[in-house]
Amino acid sequence: MFLGCGVLALTACSDFLSPESDSLTEDVKVFENPASTALAVNGLYADLCGEAYTQLMTIHQGSGTDVELIDGIGATATAASERGAMNYNATAGGWAKLGTLWENLYGTILDCNRVIDGVNASKTFTEGSEADKQLMGKYLSEAYTIRAMVYLDLVRVFGDVPFMKEATKEDLSNANVGKTDRDVILDQMIADLEWVVEKNYLPWANQVTSEHINMGYAEALLANIYMTRAGYAIREAGGQAEGQPYSVEAKLAAGYVKADYSDDVYQTLRPSDEDCKTYYTKAKEHLKKVIDSGIHKMNPSFVNEWYNVNQLKLDQTYNENMFEIAMGFGNAGELGYTVGVRLNDSKKKMNKITDFGFTNSSGKLKTTAVQLYSYAAGDQRRDITCVNYEIVDIDRSVTIPGGTWTTAETFLSNKPFGLYIGKWDVRKMSDQWRNQNLTATAKFGYGINPIRMRYPQVLLWYAECLNELNGGPTEEAKECVKKVHARAYYGDESNSELDDFLEYVDGISTKEDFLNLICEENKLEFCGEGFRKWDLIRWNKLHQMIWKAKQTYLKWQNAGYFPEKIYWKYTDDTEKKVDDASITWYGQSGSWNGFYGISTASKVTEIDNDWLEVNGYRSPKGVVYPGQGADGKGLNACSYNKGAFGQTPSSLAVDLPSICGGLVGTQMPTASAKCTDQGVTVKNRYLMPIYTNVLNSSNGRLYNSYGY
Repeated sequence: MFLGCGVLALTACSDFLSPESDSLTEDVKVFENPASTALAVNGLYADLCGEAYTQLMTIHQGSGTDVELIDGIGATATAASERGAMNYNATAGGWAKLGTLWENLYGTILDCNRVIDGVNASKTFTEGSEADKQLMGKYLSEAYTIRAMVYLDLVRVFGDVPFMKEATKEDLSNANVGKTDRDVILDQMIADLEWVVEKNYLPWANQVTSEHINMGYAEALLANIYMTRAGYAIREAGGQAEGQPYSVEAKLAAGYVKADYSDDVYQTLRPSDEDCKTYYTKAKEHLKKVIDSGIHKMNPSFVNEWYNVNQLKLDQTYNENMFEIAMGFGNAGELGYTVGVRLNDSKKKMNKITDFGFTNSSGKLKTTAVQLYSYAAGDQRRDITCVNYEIVDIDRSVTIPGGTWTTAETFLSNKPFGLYIGKWDVRKMSDQWRNQNLTATAKFGYGINPIRMRYPQVLLWYAECLNELNGGPTEEAKECVKKVHARAYYGDESNSELDDFLEYVDGISTKEDFLNLICEENKLEFCGEGFRKWDLIRWNKLHQMIWKAKQTYLKWQNAGYFPEKIYWKYTDDTEKKVDDASITWYGQSGSWNGFYGISTASKVTEIDNDWLEVNGYRSPKGVVYPGQGADGKGLNACSYNKGAFGQTPSSLAVDLPSICGGLVGTQMPTASAKCTDQGVTVKNRYLMPIYTNVLNSSNGRLYNSYGY
């Protein structure tokens, strides 16, 4: 990778030591040689290891949904940082990382352009041997696919942006361009990827690892861009871009459709019904190719899928992860450090946890009590996704004779909007990671790959296409959703909850209800992975789902669905590890089946002392239960004594209205009130502003829109 970066860097320079400038690093020579072209393409993968994909796109920009919150609510929700920006309170000069994201993404695009121009101009590609043509075609296809992925992310975050289609010229005449309509950019990415899949130079995932661009990913990315093209997007108010009209008026005149919850000036629009049908038809075709290939499947176990991710094991059996950005252990990777299960040195003992070593800072991205209770009780995704405890060092000398400081899992205080996302889990990481972290004195790269697409997305997108094109769900569409959901019961397929779910799906007949089904399955499957936000935007459901989540929290709280106390057991007498199956999420005799908002929950029943004793949470006199501690005193697990889980925290009046307040308003929700624009500058403004320094360096060609 580093060699590749060097090749790309040197190609932009002249060799002043040679009067003939015949250095092998000149583009004309680099791209006549398959070996040096390979190094240049490796440089593209190295570009992706920068901050844009270690953190900014992977963690930050995916937040601000109904189930993924940045770690900033209340007073910090308007801060000049990611905490303000991801609550939709961004300003052009407030968060410098917006400039970093812009520069990182365009740096990758310009490197892609250099490879694309170089290979297309290469005689080796056009006139070489068949083997060389195939190899050069593969490199060109990789560059086209990476560029399409990055441009899709750019327009998702910023809207209309400059469209750099070629390598930077020596006279810099193409280095500073204005905005281009996002539709023009996406249409070109579609054309590029149609070429890629037609020419068939790329290998499939059974021929390379998921750390390489492969045909399955290219096909599915192309389908996703078609679906994004068919979706809703907030639009510029006026102007021209490279001769293309992109004003609201021009779009409406071309048959675009206005969404509800749309600003009057910067309107949220989608293409005409006819155009949308065309886009969905094409998307369906490409998704069907992936499905029919049989090369990509779901790992039968959701638990094992995430164990392998934490172990840095590439899945070459099922190929569920269709493309991962290769981080490299010790080199890069924020997953597990900035997001995941928390190692919290609450006692400030030199940033160390006895059993795990150097602490992490994994609280950047959070999920909620509503998300936890949206899972049915037997859904195995719940305990992997929602973690309501952290790992700390505790003084056990009081409860365990002879005990001293020991590492233990301990529950959080009442934080209904502050649960950790447990998909990245230090307890599942390798011995290599632990040995490194035990001796670490500073942050290092965990090496966990950001996953850019998983096969369950293909199944849900395909189901969506069938639903859209047929005016309602087909049996094939229903089977796709059933497969994704049933995987969450691996080894427990006879669970009555699953039977209830399958029966519920069979009963759905309308297009709207089936899209809502897909929307909810998306929430349960992908929480924390940075995917959900972009689907919600193209469905015009982002504001709806955020508002619904706020209302649901109050509704469930008022109905008494959250327990006043939570008890749990440890797995053994060391009192280190919580027994997940013992957590009394549903009280003494409460029940819960929360799939898709169809709540069959009963009020959780208070837990009495007799029940605690009978079920092993409290020891009767003279009896010691496993996990009780050597002396058998007290509770086998602590009550939730800092505030009842999910019950009204003292800061609720400030916290709840602040969540995504720049998008849905800062009013306190009620059960019946619709989402309004109270406190909102521009309705449905999910886009980020262009950072001030970027504007200042554009020689007046760039400007902020959308009310920034």
